[in-house]
Amino acid sequence: MSNLPDPKTLANLVSNVTKTMCGFAFGVADPGMRSKVTCHRMAVLEVTGGRPWRVALFSDQGGCAALGAALCQVEVDELDDGMIEDSLCELLNMAAGQIKGLLSADETLGLPKITAPEDLSPQSQKAYRDGILLRSQDSVNLMMWISQEQ
Repeated sequence: MSNLPDPKTLANLVSNVTKTMCGFAFGVADPGMRSKVTCHRMAVLEVTGGRPWRVALFSDQGGCAALGAALCQVEVDELDDGMIEDSLCELLNMAAGQIKGLLSADETLGLPKITAPEDLSPQSQKAYRDGILLRSQDSVNLMMWISQEQ
């Protein structure tokens, strides 16, 4: 997609959601740090219609725990896998809505689902490897990528 938001705009759109929902604001991190963030959980959302696209959000174990605990308003040791997955899906759904609004897109947002990186299409796997690393003031890592689907 040629009119995708740049990394700084994407960080602002994500922060519009995370700041309100769980108190985290994100900025664009050094791209060299991307390889240090391993995917603990990934949520993927398909957008269908005239120009289909896919957006994903994932984090490492510490980031998933921090975001999940903040969103669910529980202590980290009270989290279970379902709560972490639900929180990532909810954050992705809201962030995708922000992106869709910015793009003035007429496409339809699908439902987010938890996906393993190895289950992605080849086009999405490239986007996954080239994702944008966002980092909060509390050192929470969040990776995001968008790819146009065919």
